[in-house]
Amino acid sequence: MSEWDTFAELLLEENRLLGALGDSALKLTDALVVNEPDAIESAERRVEANRVLHGTAYAQRIAMQRRGFGTLTLPQVCAYAPPALRRTMYATMHEIDTRGIALKLTVSNNRALILAGMERLARTVAVLQRAGTEQSGTYRRRGIVPPPDGSVIVSRRA
Repeated sequence: MSEWDTFAELLLEENRLLGALGDSALKLTDALVVNEPDAIESAERRVEANRVLHGTAYAQRIAMQRRGFGTLTLPQVCAYAPPALRRTMYATMHEIDTRGIALKLTVSNNRALILAGMERLARTVAVLQRAGTEQSGTYRRRGIVPPPDGSVIVSRRA
């Protein structure tokens, strides 16, 4: 097996693990939408495990690339590859780029879902605090009338 074959295999493995990372990030999105804590936690663990695996594969490929080609970029290395491997390496590089973009979008979406959940939690706590501390000032014969907006039932728009 030549060095080129080894490099192409490292590139393919990096691509495969990036795909697995993207799939686990999408499962985290589903868990965040469903809002089930156990599902979110297990999906987050899978994302982290896949992130570590992909990071290791990426580091191995980069190390081999630096040893053999110095500061050349991946497209430059693919252009220098033997004709038999060139097309496959270009296709794998393109797929890595596409998967990277998809992963960035998924991570951005997950971040937005998490921030929205945190904002909702903060609004819910604020409503509960207001409901527990506000007095309407209206006295009735049998006690204080709670304010009409002081309900502890919180709508989605809290």
